[in-house]
Amino acid sequence: MSKYEAGLDGVTFPSNGCKLLGGFYRAAGDTPRPTVVLLHGTPGIEKHLDIAYRLRDLGFNCLYFHFRGSWGSEGSFSFAHLADDTRAALDWVRRHPVVDSERIALVGGAMGGHAALLVAATDARVRAVVAMCPLIDPGAFELPEAMAHEFSTLLNGVTPRELLDQWQRVRSLHEVVDALAGRPILLVTADGDELFPPSHYSDFAARLPNGHWARAERTDHAFSMARPWLVHTVTDWLRTRSGLLPSREA
Repeated sequence: MSKYEAGLDGVTFPSNGCKLLGGFYRAAGDTPRPTVVLLHGTPGIEKHLDIAYRLRDLGFNCLYFHFRGSWGSEGSFSFAHLADDTRAALDWVRRHPVVDSERIALVGGAMGGHAALLVAATDARVRAVVAMCPLIDPGAFELPEAMAHEFSTLLNGVTPRELLDQWQRVRSLHEVVDALAGRPILLVTADGDELFPPSHYSDFAARLPNGHWARAERTDHAFSMARPWLVHTVTDWLRTRSGLLPSREA
């Protein structure tokens, strides 16, 4: 029997005085395990939990959580809060006894992918990053008013007008790409993405010497027609190319 048994725990932790909700997929093992913090996008309908299940099967812990103002977490939603909430999640996993604090990765989709890359650029605790259809440059995509209205109905404490105003202040990742140069990074995009087409990523990907770019054909922003491909692409890269598992475990 392994010292650590596989399981799923309900989780709460604070971020700037607000209680965030989530779940922690514990992997079985005899030693503390490599761990992924999984970040959903906005408004967080697709949470990518199929990735969490396979990570646990492969020997990774996985924490998913809901950003402030989304899906029951306290506080008001703001794009400006995503990075701080991500850092609070890193604080939580590093204190957990089943986590190897030197082997932590961020995996994020859309705005969660933006937050993953932004935090990794300044936080040495992050060993590797997977970004799935992330926003790179808000200046290249004008958030439609109809989308802002739809999102605000699923988020707490924010109006459509405030979402549009916040979007204008989101930082372009072109400003931090050089700080990511030494980190293993997997960029996963969809050629049929209705929001961010492949051209959104070309310049950014070219400036990542340790980056790998995987592209899915004929699927949308949420990878709706390519979930098995997405799950295996992300988890196999984390297992074999992220540096989080030694070769004897991969």
